[in-house]
Amino acid sequence: MLTPSLLLIAALLYLLVLFGIAWWGDKSNRWLKAKPAVYSLGLGVYCTSWSFYGVPGQTAETGWWITPTYTGAILVYILAWPLVLKVARICRDNNLTSMADFIATRYGRSMRISALISLVCVIAIVPYISLQIRAVANSVNIVTDSSGMGGNSALLFTLLLAVFAILFGTRRVRTSEHNPGLMLAIAFESIIKLFTFLAVGIFVVWIMFDGVADLSVQSGQLNFNSSESTSWFTYASQTFIGVLMMFCLPRQFHVCFIEQTSEKAMLPSRWLFPIYMLALNLFALPIASAGLLWFQGSDIPPDNIMLLLPMAADSPIMTLVSFLGGFAAATSMVIISSIVLSIMVSNDLITPWLVSRARQSQVAERLSPQKLILIRRLTIIIVLLSAWLYYQITRDYGLLANTGLMAMTLVAQCAPALLLGLYWRNASEKAALHSILVGTALWAYTLLLPTLLYSSYPDSSILHSGFLGINALIPTAIFGLQLDFISHGLLVSLGGNLLTFFWLCWLRRPLVAEQLQASIFINNQSSPDNPKGSYDNLSLGSVQSLLSRFLEPQRVEEFFVSHMSTAEPDWQRPAPKSLLDKLEQELSAIIGGASARLVLESASGSNNVALSEVVELVDEASEVYKFNRALLQSTIQNIEQGISVVDKELRIVAWNRAYIDMFNYPEGEIYVGRPVEEVIQLNANRGLFGEINKQQINEQVEKRVAFLRSGKPYSFRRVHQTGKVLEMKGNPLPGGGFVTTYTDITEFVENQKALEELNVHLEKRVKQRTQDLEAMNQRLEDARQLAVQANEDKTRYFAAISHDLLQPFNAATLFNSILKEKLQTPELADLSKNIQNSLENAEQLVNSVLELTKLDAGVISPQVEDVDIYQLVTPLLDEYRLMCENKNLQFTADIPHQLTRTDARLLVRVLQNLLTNAIRYTDSGFVSVQCIVDQQLVISVKDSGEGIKEEDKARIFKDFEQVSHQQTGQGLGLGLAIASRICRILGHELSFNSTWKQGSEFRISLPCIKGDINPSHSNSTKAVCKTDMHGISVLVIDNEPALLEAMTLRLEAWGCKVEKAENEFQALTMCQHFTPDIIVADYHLDNGKNGIAVAQQIHQSLTRNVPVIINSADQAETIREMAMEQGFGFIAKPVKPATLKRLLKKSLGS
Repeated sequence: MLTPSLLLIAALLYLLVLFGIAWWGDKSNRWLKAKPAVYSLGLGVYCTSWSFYGVPGQTAETGWWITPTYTGAILVYILAWPLVLKVARICRDNNLTSMADFIATRYGRSMRISALISLVCVIAIVPYISLQIRAVANSVNIVTDSSGMGGNSALLFTLLLAVFAILFGTRRVRTSEHNPGLMLAIAFESIIKLFTFLAVGIFVVWIMFDGVADLSVQSGQLNFNSSESTSWFTYASQTFIGVLMMFCLPRQFHVCFIEQTSEKAMLPSRWLFPIYMLALNLFALPIASAGLLWFQGSDIPPDNIMLLLPMAADSPIMTLVSFLGGFAAATSMVIISSIVLSIMVSNDLITPWLVSRARQSQVAERLSPQKLILIRRLTIIIVLLSAWLYYQITRDYGLLANTGLMAMTLVAQCAPALLLGLYWRNASEKAALHSILVGTALWAYTLLLPTLLYSSYPDSSILHSGFLGINALIPTAIFGLQLDFISHGLLVSLGGNLLTFFWLCWLRRPLVAEQLQASIFINNQSSPDNPKGSYDNLSLGSVQSLLSRFLEPQRVEEFFVSHMSTAEPDWQRPAPKSLLDKLEQELSAIIGGASARLVLESASGSNNVALSEVVELVDEASEVYKFNRALLQSTIQNIEQGISVVDKELRIVAWNRAYIDMFNYPEGEIYVGRPVEEVIQLNANRGLFGEINKQQINEQVEKRVAFLRSGKPYSFRRVHQTGKVLEMKGNPLPGGGFVTTYTDITEFVENQKALEELNVHLEKRVKQRTQDLEAMNQRLEDARQLAVQANEDKTRYFAAISHDLLQPFNAATLFNSILKEKLQTPELADLSKNIQNSLENAEQLVNSVLELTKLDAGVISPQVEDVDIYQLVTPLLDEYRLMCENKNLQFTADIPHQLTRTDARLLVRVLQNLLTNAIRYTDSGFVSVQCIVDQQLVISVKDSGEGIKEEDKARIFKDFEQVSHQQTGQGLGLGLAIASRICRILGHELSFNSTWKQGSEFRISLPCIKGDINPSHSNSTKAVCKTDMHGISVLVIDNEPALLEAMTLRLEAWGCKVEKAENEFQALTMCQHFTPDIIVADYHLDNGKNGIAVAQQIHQSLTRNVPVIINSADQAETIREMAMEQGFGFIAKPVKPATLKRLLKKSLGS
């Protein structure tokens, strides 16, 4: 038993050490090398007083050797590490401040969600904090054997921790900034928790007993509780709670994701944190067993075993160690939880309320940074006093584990909205909000209500008969479920939460703002533009005025330099959305995402609040961001260069120790405010300018001062009296003044002289280099004359890269076609279909860009010939008729037999683009294709779609323009641009007529040609041989291993026998003992070889000609023509399986 005074001294000394560590962590950077370890140990805040008192007590009740909530935490870091990194990356990239801010930002920066989550966390965490206060108070009562001592110590403990949290958790208004001192203190407490727990365990096993063997033998007679509380479902449910708490427990979210600075610093935690958790459970079962043996027959609470065992052994030292371990566990949780709750309450409850009140009353509310800090400090005090009051009311009820698990189950209601929002695009703000409400209500009915009734009204009819006498509504046995208390509440509340979430997501699609935010969280994209109409009317001047209240002028200038393309912007011009995104992100780091959105909307004037009023809301923020002179001094003192800074009045304002040492200034000669002219005079008088008279000294001083006043940068070297060579560089400061650096370059100069001596004999080379320079100048002149040509070459180069760019699509398409045939389940088949659709869309986009560049580069030459428009267009219409039927559109076509002169392939491309647009932007009505024959042949594509507005008509043929207000995001806006360029190349007129909301008509005018029509062309491509491909031997040649493997698997899936070769040598070697039925060869091979030449060589070595198919990602017509000239088939990459199969059958049949 310890005396109260000794216990008080020990606790105060511990807190003083904790204060000292936190202060040192904020002031010093010596511990930064150990930052990853500090971060990993900081995660130990997950372990509260439960680590010392609740866990052994739970083990004594259940026999579990490791508590399930710890198991869940370990599983997260072992199995869900990518998820941990993803959440951390999102928090870091978006300057998020809390779990509430994270979830609210995911759902369109919803203030309703952030406010609700903050309320839920307050309701859950205040009793959880009181659990720590109760643990400390109980431990004080036990070790002092005084029932009244703990109650008095609880209030003192609460107030001391409030002071600590205020000093080290509310020093910065920007809540996304890190708290190094606080993290260092939490890491220290994690070490203390582990050390004391292990110390008590070792003491119990080897001092109180004769080792593990002795304890095992004696505890073999024990019968741990074998009731339902120890069932596998109970353990599994509490393990699941542990998994969710790594993401939903506010203090854990803050330490794990908000305080992390880089992914590199997080990596060691993947193995350090699980090891730490396992170590904390190492002696849980031995201590529990020892307690049951030592106090067998005694009616003691299981939660007191950790303290009672050292006391029973009459060991004051180990009793104090055990007390300090629980004390450390409680303090770390209370400090972090109170800080996190203060951030959530101020950012998500109080700040939005103040701003909303100012908007409604049109009265400016001075929401300054100092006021925000004051709010957070008051919140910490209120939260901790509320927890202390809760402890006073409930001090005699329940085990430690029950309170903790109930709090965890409540905050777990945020898990569906948080975790599903990371992967499911259809998750909506309404679903998230109402699912949390439903889950919280069910938690209150199944866990909170029975707890209150059992303690106050144990005979209540609700507990035994259910609400309104309905047995299915008994709070602890909903629908007759026979589970333990916590597992039942978790299953019912989370089940209702999830059902509500999925049901509302099915009923209502997410809004545009939510979809934009979803891309950040799901695809790790950058923040999208703000939805139009939110606050996009802010001018650059307004942005500067608002931002300057939060940042110092230098930071404001850096902000605009980083995000604006022009050095002198027009301050009256509206700010671009990208700049507003960065502004919102900057403010979010200070007051949270939802509050930042509210402030910006107020600043935009959308609610008749003048900018001056919004400015007044944050008028004092600039004081928080003033440049810290002490920090600057600390930085420049630790560099080797000497530094001196003078202001615009040419007075010394800053310097470092290296500057004093270089010039050996006497003590006190350099001070803030001394005119630099006096310093120069001092240097001259000390002989630093050499042996000169007084008049020359005055001239030198005046010369240097005049140069400084001119504001021009300078750089020169000076030989010091000691023989050292100093290089001095001066640069003007933006606000006036100069900063000068002094570098000792003696060694460099000596090396330079040595090199000069060695290079004296190379004068001829100097002369030669002069001639080379003249020649280079001539070449530069030639290069200038070729500048225009270089730009054209760039375009042609882009057009020529299609081969390498389309190769991956070819392999992916072939692999996916094989996968689709082998899949058995409909779900995976649908997934394969979606992959194929995505590949086709990506291919179409790439082809569009490549086609556009080829058109611009002039590498496409039309092959004009006489064409029957009926035979050309009719096969194309069948495909688009089916597309119209799928959209319930009426499709009509009237195409006569008429000869025209055009390039058939390019004209079909134009019609495909026009028909695709017509069907895409028509929701109901019709799409029609007509040919009108008069003096010219006019092809008309008409639809009843949304039409084109008058102001958009001038830009529909421009690159990357999408003027439609439907189907946003489909395509690149290149279809009409490509069609226009093709018509220009063919010499066909492309015109259109469109009325908004009534439809559009596009017309292509072609020449009419008289002559006989040969109908054979229309059917020539339909005669496809039905040759069975089973057993066909195929030689595949391709220098890309992935494509070679994909083509091989594709052909083998059709029953072909495939031999593969990567080059000419392998192919010719194979054909010495193998005669293929057909050859499939890539055109571009290694070492300048091509597939056509290799196939010809193979033909020469074989006794018979073998059909050949050339495939290539190069879209140049010359390759197709070369293949056709040799009688070879040709197929473009990416290869469509169906097209390949038809060509194989056709080639084998011929």
